[in-house]
Amino acid sequence: MGPAVLLAGWLAGLAACTRDEPAADTGSAPARDPAIDLACPGDAGCEDADGPLRVGVAAVPITPDCFESWEDLDGDWTYEPATEPFLDCGCDRLCEGDAGWPGPDAGEGDGEFQAVWMAGFNNAMPARSVRDDLWARAVVLDQGATRLALVEIDVVGFFRPDVLAAREALAATDADVDLLVVASTHTHEGPDTMGLWGPSEVESGVDPDYVASVRAAIVEAVQQAAAGLVEVGAVELGAADMRDYHENGVHNVMTDIRDPVIIDPSIQTARFLDAAGDTVTTLVHLGDHPESLADENTGISSDFPHALRETVESGASWESLSVDGTGGTAIFVNGAVGGMMTSLRVDTEDPDGAVWDDYTYARTETIGSLMGVMALDAVAAGEPMADPKLRFARRVFRLPVDNYAFQALFLTGIIERELYDYDPSRPIDADNTPTVETEIDLVRLGDLTLLTVPGELFPELAVGGYDGSLTGGGDVPLVDPDNPNPPDLDAAPAGPYLLDRLPGGMRWIVGLGNDELGYVVPAYDFQLDETVPWFEEAEGDHYEETNSLTGSFAPALDDEVDALVAWAAANQP
Repeated sequence: MGPAVLLAGWLAGLAACTRDEPAADTGSAPARDPAIDLACPGDAGCEDADGPLRVGVAAVPITPDCFESWEDLDGDWTYEPATEPFLDCGCDRLCEGDAGWPGPDAGEGDGEFQAVWMAGFNNAMPARSVRDDLWARAVVLDQGATRLALVEIDVVGFFRPDVLAAREALAATDADVDLLVVASTHTHEGPDTMGLWGPSEVESGVDPDYVASVRAAIVEAVQQAAAGLVEVGAVELGAADMRDYHENGVHNVMTDIRDPVIIDPSIQTARFLDAAGDTVTTLVHLGDHPESLADENTGISSDFPHALRETVESGASWESLSVDGTGGTAIFVNGAVGGMMTSLRVDTEDPDGAVWDDYTYARTETIGSLMGVMALDAVAAGEPMADPKLRFARRVFRLPVDNYAFQALFLTGIIERELYDYDPSRPIDADNTPTVETEIDLVRLGDLTLLTVPGELFPELAVGGYDGSLTGGGDVPLVDPDNPNPPDLDAAPAGPYLLDRLPGGMRWIVGLGNDELGYVVPAYDFQLDETVPWFEEAEGDHYEETNSLTGSFAPALDDEVDALVAWAAANQP
């Protein structure tokens, strides 16, 4: 989650914030009963999961189709309206005199800047071009009376209210889906879908029409996938270790920029074949921030997932290496990206020995292609699943909004989110803290288990690694010896860790699943600045706390996951 820097003066006295006209009477909302919200097979409409497994896949573009460009005269990637003109050329960004100009189109010459505010880094970064398309990529799994849809969208984050709206719209179609899971790839090179990266620190960058179009694309992708269901001939699960591909280990393509350095090095795949043995779809799972273009970019892009998916589908070629793709439609499923997993600050060497050390699109394509090659090796090592039985369950719960900055964002409507469990007529304080409602889903398909997490999970919460075994290879220490405030590893949890507690032989964290509530930081190392908590980061590596909902996020998530897993073990063996 990129920085959400707010003006200190604007936030002064935030503890006394109230909302004069709440959208709904939420002050008396009862705490939710800790029950399973959905369970299939078993609930009405999904009574069984008997018979053959079927799969369908679809990809629908969600690239903004109407925005105007501007002139970055000082080359700082930030729009200054007083000194930098926007190009009033309409939706197609073609003005009279430009090659291919078809004539005036919508918005051309109207004197209004039709901007797409780019998410992930800084405010006032309008898009100037499109480098590659953004997508809603859907896979639908169907077995008996049970049907699941998983849609990955190339956006920085999608809030649960928008997921609920997409579910409601989908329910009005003939797709007959019991559970829709919507997860964001977390690209930092697309439109602001959350509100944090508008023209200024106190203005949302969200275009409601664009968000509505994303919801519509989600529904369309699921409908297309459901209409194209075919019987599954095999489901093959495979994995590769990203440390094995370079002398620097994973650090040739990604790294961890917060101590302790802990990286899950596994890239895992689930390939669905039809009865003829042809690939329908390949799901690729790893955890990394798609931000490799950094803030030196105003071109819309899905970042490295674009080249990763292209490589898995169609292959890649260098002078010294050529690989074939699997065909079908590839879907990138992001994992535990907190901590922070990133492709920033790495020099990437390609198979021909060329080193990419600046934030160019060619470097991003190289990173994605190298990851795609690893994924293809995982596919090649895949083994067919013996009993692909489909089942899933959902648990809804609430988290406190302890972060003062997030309280301000919610209360001022910069982030549109309903708040619960507090009295909106009273000042917010320790005894009157609002909550937000979110969910986790446990999806099981034979030996494959997916757990949705409504934010950016630190990988050590999933896999451990405090013993130094998961630094990612290369000459990288677990803790930087120059860190002025190193984490107290003696206080780190001993496990079993999150993935250890999930069923199945292959277990995935679906990051930013059905929500985006910021970083899930381990409780032992959750530190706030003593003077300006939440707004300034504590000494050392503590940026993520400023973009976390609450210090109790990780323990609460642990409790919710344990309850869901225990219920599933007893009721869906």
